[in-house]
Amino acid sequence: MTGPLWPPSRFWQFWAIAGMLVLTGAFWWGVEGYALFEGNYARGQVADGLLRFSLLVLTPALVLVWLAAAWLRRRVGETGYWQLLGLVAMIWAGSILVTRMLVA
Repeated sequence: MTGPLWPPSRFWQFWAIAGMLVLTGAFWWGVEGYALFEGNYARGQVADGLLRFSLLVLTPALVLVWLAAAWLRRRVGETGYWQLLGLVAMIWAGSILVTRMLVA
């Protein structure tokens, strides 16, 4: 009987490091964005819509792409997975940046 492969592959090591950033960012924006939403800081329809979209769609999408690593890795390959995660993270970060600029 053989044990698990140790150390884990580089993919899973990088996935764990990326997870620290993804989960920390998602938690931070969940708290920060919810405070902006509840405090009625979003002035205008664009700021309010982007705030809601980033909280309700993009943040869960970022976490789901990170969590579905094993499933996605088999289908799109290792480099495809990192490109997909990077694309979702850039869209997420861009929407937060624009939201913060519109709210401030």
